[in-house]
Parts: sequence; structure tokens; C-alpha cells
Amino acid sequence: MWSGLGFLVTGACYGLYPQRFLLTIVITLLVIFYQLGMRLIVGNWLEPRLQLRPSAAWLKVGARERRLYRLLRVRRGKKWLPTYSPAKYDVRQHSLADIIKTMTYAEVDHELMLLLSYLPVLLVISFGDPAAFVISSVAASLVEVPFIVLQRYNRARLVNVLRRQAKSRPQNNPGNK
Repeated sequence: MWSGLGFLVTGACYGLYPQRFLLTIVITLLVIFYQLGMRLIVGNWLEPRLQLRPSAAWLKVGARERRLYRLLRVRRGKKWLPTYSPAKYDVRQHSLADIIKTMTYAEVDHELMLLLSYLPVLLVISFGDPAAFVISSVAASLVEVPFIVLQRYNRARLVNVLRRQAKSRPQNNPGNK
């Protein structure tokens, strides 16, 4: 909200006193306003409308990716990232299958946000000043990468736990009594 208000005030100042530094501030505030609004729309409006299958091939984590996560020490760094809605990941309130589904949706949300972060670059045509658009869009997209990595890392671990639990449970076969 403040970035939107700042955009309007600075835009008015730029209209009265057109200076390059004011244009850069207007562009930066516009992009910040877009980035925040876009994230709210993706997470709160678009996500409930998505139909995803957590078992889809492109969501699976391969051996190379697991090695990369070990190399990056994702396990150690994950405690530093905030969670938007911790209750959605609480194993006391949700089954592992439900949490895996939540992680799938969270990953896709962050991937969409990463891609949509570059949409403001199209405004270079109207405003000029490509550096302000490109730098702010790249910075905003890079914010999403740790969250995507974390969702993929944790989901792969929970899928393995769920698989082991399914193997260890006795099969409910009516022929075996």
C-alpha cells in the first residue's frame, strides 16, 4: 500500500518536475507495488483455482537435484525462511498427503511469482529506463528461488516418509485373516 501511495506522490512530483532520478524512484515504487500485489493475487486468488497433481513428473525431485540440495546445505538454511501460513504444514492438524499437496501448491505459487516478476520489464517500452525495470525484476524473482528450493526439498522428504509408512502398514486384504 505504501509503495502505491509513494508511486502516486512521486509520480505527481515527476509530473511537475521531470528529473531522471524521480523517474527511477517512480519506476521502482511502481514495480514494488506490482510485485507485492501480484504475490497476493497469486497466493490468495489464483492458487485456490489451480488443479495440480503432486505426482506430476515435473514436480518430482531427481537424484541430481538432491545432490545439489546437499551441496547447497538446504537442510541447514531452511530454518531462516519464513512460512506464510505455518498451520498448513502442521502434522498434528493435517495428514502427510495433505501437507505434500500444500507444498506442491506453494512451489507452483512461487514458480509463477518468479515468472510474473519479469512482467514489469514490458513497461520499458512506455517509461524507458530499462536498468530500473530489469534490476528490480531480477531482484524480485531471485527472492522466490529459496522458497521453491525449500518446497521441493521438503516435499521430496515427506514423499519418502509417506512411502515408507505405506510399506510398513499391513495390507487390508480380505483374503488374509
